[in-house]
Parts: sequence; C-alpha cells; structure tokens
Amino acid sequence: MEQGYSQAIADEILGGNFPRAAGLAEMWLRELPAMTSRDATPEKAEADEAYELTRYLAHRHERLTTLSPGIERARAFEEILHFLLQNRYATLVRRAAIMLCHAQIADNFARDFAGQKNYQLNPKDMLQLAYSLLMIGNVTSAREVLAFMLANHPGQAAAHYLSAHAANVSGNETAFFEHYRDALYLRPEVVSEYPEFLPAGIFQELYKLVHDEEYGEGVRDRIYALLLEVNGVYKHRRKLKIDEARAIEAEYRKLHNEYAAARVHKKAFEPRLLQLLAMLIIHAQQMQNFEKFEQYRSDMLAIDHSIWQTFQQNNLATGTPT
Repeated sequence: MEQGYSQAIADEILGGNFPRAAGLAEMWLRELPAMTSRDATPEKAEADEAYELTRYLAHRHERLTTLSPGIERARAFEEILHFLLQNRYATLVRRAAIMLCHAQIADNFARDFAGQKNYQLNPKDMLQLAYSLLMIGNVTSAREVLAFMLANHPGQAAAHYLSAHAANVSGNETAFFEHYRDALYLRPEVVSEYPEFLPAGIFQELYKLVHDEEYGEGVRDRIYALLLEVNGVYKHRRKLKIDEARAIEAEYRKLHNEYAAARVHKKAFEPRLLQLLAMLIIHAQQMQNFEKFEQYRSDMLAIDHSIWQTFQQNNLATGTPT
C-alpha cells in the first residue's frame, strides 16, 4: 500500500489540495503498526515524512489562497521551496511538493514578466523564474527570460550558466559552450550552486576528479574551471569583445600583483590566474597579437610548466614552442 498512498498524496499535492493530502497521510499512518522511530520500517519513515510535509503545506493553504497571482504568491512558494530543499532525501511526496512549488513560482513570476511588469522583477526574481521554468521542463520560456536578463545584465554568471543548460538540452552546442565558458569566467562558484545542471561526460569526469581531491568548495570550482580551459573541452570559443578582453587583462594584472606580493598561500591564487591566462592566450592567438601571446605564454610557464604543456597540447596549433 506504500506506493499507493505515496502516489495518491503526491497527486493531491500536485493538484493543490493540501488538506486532502494531509488527510491521506494521516490515514496512512493510522494503518501502520505503532512503533518507535528506532525500529521504524522504510514505509513508516516515508509515511512520517509525508504526514509532516502535508501538515506543513496544509497550515499554509489558507494564506496561499488569499494571495493575488503574481510576485507575492511566487515569493510565498519560494519560501516553501526553500524549506523543502533543506532535506535532500527526495521521496515521491517531497518531489511532488518541490515540482508544485516550481510550477507555481514559474506561473506567478511569469504573469508579471509577460504582462510588461518585468521592471518589478529584480535579477534574483528573474533567475528564480528561469530556474523554475527549467525544472518543470519549459525550456523555451526559460530561454526567453534568460535572453531578456542577459540583455540587461550581461555580467550575471548564473544567467549564463542557466542559459548553457537550456542550450545543452535544446541541442545548441555552440551556445552551450559559449555560455558555460562565460559563466565560469564570471564566477566559477556558480557550478556548486546548480549541481543538478552539471553536464554529462567530460564535465562530470573533471568535476569528480577535483571533488575526489577534497579541495574546499571555492578552490574546487576554480580548479574545475581551469581544467576545462587547459584540457580543450570548449569546442566553441566566441571571440572576446575589446572591453571584455580589457576586463580580463585588468583582473589578471591585479591578481598577478597580489600573487607576486604574497608570502604565504601563493598556491591559492594559481587556479584563477592560470584560467585567466588561458583565456588571454587564446584571445591573443585569435587576434594574431604575437607580442601578447608570448608574454602570457611566458607567465603561464613561470607559474606552472606542466599546465602550459597540457594547455598547449590540447588547445594550440602544432608547432607552438614549449
């Protein structure tokens, strides 16, 4: 009967009937033998969670029904979603509640977005809208929101990361690689914020590699970003605009000065420095600026000779001096 109750409760949640879902969960518990949590069966544990979750939702049912469609209602479901995601153990009932939240968030934020009230949506709201649209499988609408967002906030790493996922599931390989690289240049830590969108294949392999080395979260993501550049994973690299190249150069020079002045923990600077150098070397090659190419090549060699060798082998034309 476990699966029958789980599915029935999940269906009521997806239909928005929280009181009925709570009643079914209570009925499920009553049919099970009384026992302590210490000797609880898997079914008892799942029934307990279903009861707790449905009561939590039922207690918020009246307030939710009084909220007008739009931003206020979307943010109320955001609060519920945050509560549901605190426990990563995903039962059928919890998954149903999570998907309901995403559907409600998407529907209610989208009302204002589509109704020319998008000035009311801040970047955080738009990211949540795009994220929830992706989670419920509405990739087309998610792409529209993300395109609007990037037109107004081109430096949003998360928007690029979500755009990369949308392009990936849509089969747009060029857009996927370009957005993914932009996201990891702007903020490598974005990878840890959306673990469900980690691409398959070499991306998962390299992330597992740095995970197994037990680096801290920030360092882990910076090393992952570096490995993607060094190993030639990006099949498509768009040419940087002049102002973009200048911004990377400025960050590199500032970070390199800090690196040179540091007396301890110099290694902590290296993943980001080498990532920036890889981008600058590729840009110099694309622009046929051989003076800068040689300058940045020398800098990479000075920091880590083996990284240069791997980078040169995987990214540059045969015959480049080592």
